[in-house]
Amino acid sequence: MTDTGVNLRGLRQHNRALLLTEIRRGGGLSRVELAARSGLTQQAVSKIVPELLQAGLLDEQRQPAAGVGKPRTRLAIRPEARYALGVQIDRDEVQVVLVDLLGDEVAETTAPLPAGFSPDEAIEAITDGAHRVSAGLDRAKLLGMGVGALGPLDHRTGIVHHATNMPGWRKVKLRDQLAESVGLPVIVDKDTNAAALAHQWSARAPEPATAVVLVGTGIGVGLLIDGRLYRGPRTNAGEFGHTTLAYDGPLCPCGRHGCVEVLHNLAGSQEEAAGLLGIGLADLVQVLDLERIVLAGRAVQAAPEVYAAAVAAKFEELLPLPNWQRIRLDVNTLGEDIVAVGAAAEVLDRFYADPK
Repeated sequence: MTDTGVNLRGLRQHNRALLLTEIRRGGGLSRVELAARSGLTQQAVSKIVPELLQAGLLDEQRQPAAGVGKPRTRLAIRPEARYALGVQIDRDEVQVVLVDLLGDEVAETTAPLPAGFSPDEAIEAITDGAHRVSAGLDRAKLLGMGVGALGPLDHRTGIVHHATNMPGWRKVKLRDQLAESVGLPVIVDKDTNAAALAHQWSARAPEPATAVVLVGTGIGVGLLIDGRLYRGPRTNAGEFGHTTLAYDGPLCPCGRHGCVEVLHNLAGSQEEAAGLLGIGLADLVQVLDLERIVLAGRAVQAAPEVYAAAVAAKFEELLPLPNWQRIRLDVNTLGEDIVAVGAAAEVLDRFYADPK
C-alpha cells in the first residue's frame, strides 16, 4: 500500500474515533451537532456514521419534532455493543467488574484473599471473578481486562516490580499470566492511575491539574496533568504515600522512615490521620500547582466528612493562597468501585481510539 493509502486509512480511523468519542461525551448528538463539535464537515460525518451504525456501535433515536421541519435523529452509543472487565487487586481482596461501552457498571463481584497471598492465588481469584461477571455474555463482545494493582509496576510491560508490603510479589509478569488465564488482552496499571482514569472518563471535558488521592490499605495519587494521565518515564509516578513527613519517624514497609502512609496508619484517630494526609497534600499542591484534589479510597469512604474537613483545615493553615489560586477539594462520588471501573475504562479508551 502506498504512503497515501496508509495516511488516508489513518485519517479515517482518527475521524471514526473522534466521532465516537464526541457522541459518548455529548450523551448523544445529532449529525449537525456532531459536525460542529468534531470540526469535521457534514460530508465527512455522513460518510463515517453509516460505518459506525453498521458495526452496531450506534443507535439512531428519532427526536420529537420542534416546530416546522423534519425532526432530527440523535445518534447514541449502543451500550451493549461491547464490554470490558475491570479489576482491583488490594492487599486483602480482589474485585472484578463488568462495564458496558459507556463505562457503566453491569456486574460486580468481590472475593477475599488470604494474608500474604501469592500472585497465583490472585490470578485464580481474578479469573473466577471474570467468569462470574461475564457469564452468558458473547465473548466476542469482550474487549479485554484492565487491572488496577499495587505498585511499583511497569505499565508498559505489565510487570509488578516490587509491590509494597506484599511478600512474593517481585518481578511478577501479571499482564501475561492473566492474559493466558482469562483468554483476553490485559492492561495492568497502578490502582491510583485507574482511579484517576475513572474521573477522567466520567468528565465532560479534560480534568484540570488534578490529584486523585487513594487512601485505603496504602496511599497514593493518580495525576491528571493538562487533561492527561501522568505516569512518569518509568510509569511509577504517584507514590505519594512514601513522601517523608518525619525523617526520624516510624519505619515504613517501604524501608524509609516517617512516610505519609505509615504516619497515617499509626494515627490515633481519623481526624489525626486525615490531618497528616492534609499536610502531605499541601506540599504536593505547592510542587505541582494543582487546581483540584479528589479524596477517594476505603478510609475516605468510611468517614468522608472527617477527611474533607481535616484536609481543608490543613490547606487553610499551610496554603494561605489568594482567591485566584484556591484549591478545589472534593470527595469521590464515583463509589467504592472507582479503581476497578477505572481499570475497565482504560480498555474502553483503547477501543474508542481505534473502534472496530
